[in-house]
Order: sequence, then structure tokens, then C-alpha cells
Amino acid sequence: MAPGERTPGAGTVLAIILVPLFLIMLGTVGATLLPEGDPLRAVAGLVGAPVVALLVALALAGYLLGVRRGWSTQRLGEVLESSLSPAAVVILVTGAGRAFARVLTESGVGGSVADLLTSLGLPLLLAGYLLALALRAAQGSATVALITSAGLVAGAATEAGLGVAHTALLRLALGFRSLGLSHINDSGIWVVTRYLGMSVADGLRQWTVLTTVLSLVGFGVVALLWAVVPD
Repeated sequence: MAPGERTPGAGTVLAIILVPLFLIMLGTVGATLLPEGDPLRAVAGLVGAPVVALLVALALAGYLLGVRRGWSTQRLGEVLESSLSPAAVVILVTGAGRAFARVLTESGVGGSVADLLTSLGLPLLLAGYLLALALRAAQGSATVALITSAGLVAGAATEAGLGVAHTALLRLALGFRSLGLSHINDSGIWVVTRYLGMSVADGLRQWTVLTTVLSLVGFGVVALLWAVVPD
């Protein structure tokens, strides 16, 4: 910011953050409630597409934070250009993580890890958590690790005949693992370190440790509920 320039108001910042979330939610609701072939469903799907929603948010931010405050085109371009460097790292790491996840899926490494954990005779809850944690550490994406691990333990969960309560707890355990072992192949750590001005070493010492502790505590709560809640 230039000297003497006022900071944006809280309402402006919240609007920029919430508009894309609202558009994505609109697309999801439209796809769920509106019938196939409805023109409104197609419109909702278009504006709710993540790429379109983020482009709208970008244009809104450029206007509210730049044009409306009297920024020149040159200054607005300089600000946008300066944001490319940290964003490029995040995009690169995210894309590389997704590519590696595809390699794991196609090569059968994930299945081999699942078979290894099963052969060790570990309880299903612990085996599912460790499998998801291993996939998370290997390829970085929490979403990919969650989907992959859920698919790998689905057969074992079906054979075990889990009830509704224990099935829900197993899903929670897989979800809590997504917090743990966030390191340099995870886009989350790069978002935190780049935008807070932290070094990679500081990110590993603080962000990685914090997320792993949260993951372990969450899994501990789920394990306790698993033991006391009737199936």
C-alpha cells in the first residue's frame, strides 16, 4: 500500500472472499435440486464452476481494491504481476502432487500398501488411518489421499460388516489424517509460508508439526469413540 492510503474495509474483504464461495454453492445446489435439461441448472453450473467463480472474484478484487480506489492500470498490473511468483509455486506443487497421485493409482502402489497393512493384522480403524496418512505424505494432496484410501479400505469395511456408527467413525478417521504430515509436496504449506513470509524450515517446524498434532488428536478422539460407541 502507498503511504497514507486507507486499508480496505472489512465488508469489502468479506465480499471478495464470500462471492466465489456463494457462486460455487449456487452451482452445487442447482445441480442437486434442478432437473436435467433445465436452463437454470446450466446457468448455475456455469457460474458455479470453480474457474469461473475465481475469475469473478479476481475481477471483483481488481475493481474494489484497485480501480475504485484510483489505482492506475500500470500499478494494478504491477500488483497482479507480483502475485504470480508465490501463486505459481502453489500451482506447480499442486499439479505435481496430482500427477504423482495418478502414478500411485495406476502402478498399484496404493493397493500394495493396503495389502501390507492388512497382512500386519492391524485394526481396521488404525490401518485405514495409517494408509491415508502414508498416501498423504507421499503425494501431498489431502483430497486425493482421502479418495484413494477410502476406495482401498471400502472392501475391508464391507467384509467387516460395520454398522452406521462405526462406518461414520472410519470416515472421520480418514478425514483427520488429511491434516497430518503436510510438508513440501503439499500446496497448503506453500500458501502458509509464502503469504506469511516464512522460510521452508519454519514451515516444517511449525505448520507440519501443528497439523500432525491436530491429526493425531482427532484420530485419538475417534478411536476413543470407536471403543465406547455401540455399533
